[in-house]
Amino acid sequence: MMLKKGIVLIMLGLIFSSCDLIYYGKIAVYENKYRSELERSAREGMKKDGPGAINNEKYTEGVKEAIQDVMKRPVNKRVEFEGITFIIPENTRINPKHRNIVDEKTGYGIAILFYNDNGCTPEVFYTKKIRNDLYIILFYNYRDKNLNTIGQKIIKANGFTKTCK
Repeated sequence: MMLKKGIVLIMLGLIFSSCDLIYYGKIAVYENKYRSELERSAREGMKKDGPGAINNEKYTEGVKEAIQDVMKRPVNKRVEFEGITFIIPENTRINPKHRNIVDEKTGYGIAILFYNDNGCTPEVFYTKKIRNDLYIILFYNYRDKNLNTIGQKIIKANGFTKTCK
């Protein structure tokens, strides 16, 4: 009888200690899934029409030329994106998958992106209030002189501000 209780206690100890392994095993599975999703997203973004196309050595020169060309174009094309009308440079479109500007002449993606948010972040990005619970954020690398030129034209044409009004 005593031996039986001892064996039951040892078995219970093993069962409870293995729960830890199961828990951490699940975490590892979720981490791997998240990491692979991030890698897939990064690869997708570096496709020809993605915002990271300039980082893909196959497209770098073409994207730079497209940016130079788009800089010279007027910002007069009205596009509807997610129920909101934007004015963007002539002969460009918004990539619905990555939300970035794409040059229609070449198909190259330019790293100027439109994001929806339920809050306002004026200290970091230019925003436009659509309604109380919806702001549009224009995101680009303002330190890049060429992207800043295009971005500033879009900001002026669409009424983006650095305030939450």
